[in-house]
Amino acid sequence: MCDLCADGRLVTVLRRRALLNLGADVGSGGSLPPGRVAAAVAAARRLRRALDDAEPEVVVPVATAALREASNGPDVVARIEKALGHPVTVLSGAEEARLCFAGQRAGVWTGNGPMVGLDLGGGSLELASGDDSEIWSATSLPLGVARLAGEMSAGDPLGHSRREWVEGRVDQAFAGARVIPPMGRDRDVPGRAVVSGGTARALARLAASAGRGGPRSGMVVNQTELPVRQVRQLAYAMAELDLAARVAMPGMPARRAALIPVGAAVLAAAGSNLGIERYVVSEWGLREGALLEAFRRE
Repeated sequence: MCDLCADGRLVTVLRRRALLNLGADVGSGGSLPPGRVAAAVAAARRLRRALDDAEPEVVVPVATAALREASNGPDVVARIEKALGHPVTVLSGAEEARLCFAGQRAGVWTGNGPMVGLDLGGGSLELASGDDSEIWSATSLPLGVARLAGEMSAGDPLGHSRREWVEGRVDQAFAGARVIPPMGRDRDVPGRAVVSGGTARALARLAASAGRGGPRSGMVVNQTELPVRQVRQLAYAMAELDLAARVAMPGMPARRAALIPVGAAVLAAAGSNLGIERYVVSEWGLREGALLEAFRRE
């Protein structure tokens, strides 16, 4: 929950999260089983109580990859709407990528020139490109960390054969989609891309904590540069570690430890396909992009 300042800044005043990993169910079976639906509805009820206490002026409920692709998605959305007391907008892949790009563009400084943005979530990977005045392309790929884990029934540790399978899926998806439009000499893609999402933030904290005896309290990673080479090294290392060993890594957020080997492999392969050298981490993404658009409409 955020306040909009007079200068256009968003200030977070309340944060509530429930990490449901619904993409894993969509990846493994194509639909959400009753127990997972119940968990999603219960999370919506908890959010409704927070809304009732805070009484916000603008409410922006959106649904992303897992709910737009699950075979029973419309029924689940209807139940969530009833629990929230607000209509839920099911975003298309392009709409999700566009809002992620808007949040990234507002959250980090990349100059006025071309920018490529990625947002890695549980159900999909969003990609967009553009500059400070327009978005040239926006697309969604079925490469979410929970989704891929569900598709391959990932074991623990992940192992290098499954890591290679993940990288192969990324290569295949990039080959079959025009994720970045042809650009002339005045629109060269820079050697960096902005990345957002929980996996990206976790990798940035791991990279910053390496060899330093642990993370700083409340480590902020916005605008942190994360070399693709380092992401690849983390992907290789974590593929051999079991969950307990990953949780023990300095800087590892415990709730990200289960799926972060898959996410690291996705971002390493995506960086190679884009031909970039480093990521710039944005703590803003879809949520902030959706809020900024809603505030502009209001």
